[in-house]
Amino acid sequence: MSALSELLDSLRDSAVSESEKGTYFEELIVCYLRTEPSYADIYDQVCTYKEWAREHGHPVKDTGIDLVARTRGTQEFHAIQCKFYAPDHKISKKDIDTFFSASGKKHFSRRIMLPPPTIGTATRKIPSLTRTHLSARLTYSTLRTA
Repeated sequence: MSALSELLDSLRDSAVSESEKGTYFEELIVCYLRTEPSYADIYDQVCTYKEWAREHGHPVKDTGIDLVARTRGTQEFHAIQCKFYAPDHKISKKDIDTFFSASGKKHFSRRIMLPPPTIGTATRKIPSLTRTHLSARLTYSTLRTA
């Protein structure tokens, strides 16, 4: 078992709710994006959506966006959804509706789902999933080698 697998299992085991499990995973991704050199070069700021919303005068409610990262130089914002799914989970339209609605706003230049989804048959029919700026660069494999 890899160190990442052990860490993820530990997060799953110590969380008392699905919400807490998600929060642990979000915190892991924030740390990773801030410190892993290739992402630290891309982003000068990574924070929770709630922190970003407060700072920019937007409502601080659950929009489906978990994290926001600001790019160096261009100052663009990337909306990030962190899903701590079981490895065999196939996302459904319901899993991503709020994220795609919220991240389609003018504030965000890119959508990122971490880890990239395993797309179920029904979900392949969702135009926004197949034709948007959905980035899938960060995978469990990428985390495993960090």
